[in-house]
Amino acid sequence: MRYLYAVFGIFLLLAVSAAAGSFTAEMDVDTYVDADNASQSYSDSDLLWAASQGGEPTKEIYLSFINILGSQGIFDPEQIDSATLTVEASQVDRPGKVIAYFLHGATFDTATWSDKGDYDEGASSDAVEINKAGSYTFDVSKIIKKAVETCTEGCPYSIVLVAEDDATVAISSGDSEAVGPKLVYVTAE
Repeated sequence: MRYLYAVFGIFLLLAVSAAAGSFTAEMDVDTYVDADNASQSYSDSDLLWAASQGGEPTKEIYLSFINILGSQGIFDPEQIDSATLTVEASQVDRPGKVIAYFLHGATFDTATWSDKGDYDEGASSDAVEINKAGSYTFDVSKIIKKAVETCTEGCPYSIVLVAEDDATVAISSGDSEAVGPKLVYVTAE
């Protein structure tokens, strides 16, 4: 009889852990890198800059997240129903499009342009037009599905924000008094 209760308990635990839910990812590091200051680190900045010039990125934002997908019972990319990254644009010097990309691995608070990680151009969001200060949401479902596929068991991942169209925008960091970046993902049943 105890065996039956134990088996029933295991099934119940599995059912609860695989149930639909909404989760907020915990950010580890937020920073940006600057091509004009290739050896400078900006992890203590209140503003995180993304910029491009002549069709080439000159500043990129790196948001590193702690991966606890496995402990939340998320082992299959298809379990991710949706994922959003919400940022607060604090300053827009030149409006334009920004795209979010997946980066396998952590971004350290010492990251510079010279040693920045290469993001995966195959796992990205649609472009978001940032034209004035305010809140903007990126659909990062493909990115979080890639994070699940790449490393469910706890290796960190990052989201990189890259400007296009000669845009220059700054978002509030998690260290600022304003609202910092927020990553939320929803699992399906």
